[in-house]
Amino acid sequence: MGYRAENLLRLLKAAAPTLLGLMGVIVLALPIRLFEGFAPTPLIPLVVVFFWSVYGPDYLPPASVFVIGLLQDLLTGGPLGLWAVVYLVTQFVVLSQRSYFLGREQKVVWIGFAVVAVGASMILWLVMSLMSGALLPFFALAAQMAATVLIYPLFGMAFRQLHRRVLVEA
Repeated sequence: MGYRAENLLRLLKAAAPTLLGLMGVIVLALPIRLFEGFAPTPLIPLVVVFFWSVYGPDYLPPASVFVIGLLQDLLTGGPLGLWAVVYLVTQFVVLSQRSYFLGREQKVVWIGFAVVAVGASMILWLVMSLMSGALLPFFALAAQMAATVLIYPLFGMAFRQLHRRVLVEA
């Protein structure tokens, strides 16, 4: 393999988590409704930020997390910077507890993700309620976070395979 191809491959490896987060935002912003709108769309970028903050924080720097959140704000019409702050707070919290998660069973990590998702939803609900001047209904956000927590094991398995086979072994 040539020098340029090796550098391109190295760059793609380093950017993989950021690209996954950006693709997650794009999927989230698409006008796709699961089960005809009955099931909420999971927050794949939250899964990306959590997973890579635990297992590969060097691959997802805060600047990338900020860009992922900012893109989500721009594509979903939210207040500019809200998702960026939520994702950065999530990353900070997860990094502070990273040593606890490493080496634990996946169900323990899943429970940790559920706690983080509840915290993220509380931040979102509180900020949006303050901005609107009234307590907003919580059910839709809770349903979206529940869907996100339920899909975490599937994405976690896929990301573990990517991390092990592509980023670590290659």
